[in-house]
Amino acid sequence: MRPEIRDTAIREIGCIIAMRLGLGYVPCEKHHLLSTGLHGNGKRRGEDFTVGFNPWSHRGQPFGEWSKERCLEIFGPSYAKAPRAFRELHGSDEELLAYQNERIREWASTVVGRSFGV
Repeated sequence: MRPEIRDTAIREIGCIIAMRLGLGYVPCEKHHLLSTGLHGNGKRRGEDFTVGFNPWSHRGQPFGEWSKERCLEIFGPSYAKAPRAFRELHGSDEELLAYQNERIREWASTVVGRSFGV
């Protein structure tokens, strides 16, 4: 899949953390998984290894009208601020990537996905 189509799919699917928590669609940012699987330590694995996280889950940045405390209550720890706790709650990079890729396969089977020639 071309990177720009994957980017579109991730944006349209939204945050996979919110989805896994049963919260429905929450806008997301693209997070690049690293070669080491450790936050801040390693090289980006490439565009095929990206997942969608909301700003809190991704960078520890509260968003919308939510405070830091509310984001922590709703989404749990941030990947940027507490990577170990984040993984304990939400899963490993590989588990999150597998979940994202499954959502992309589902998206590709929709009218919108098919319009991109996926």
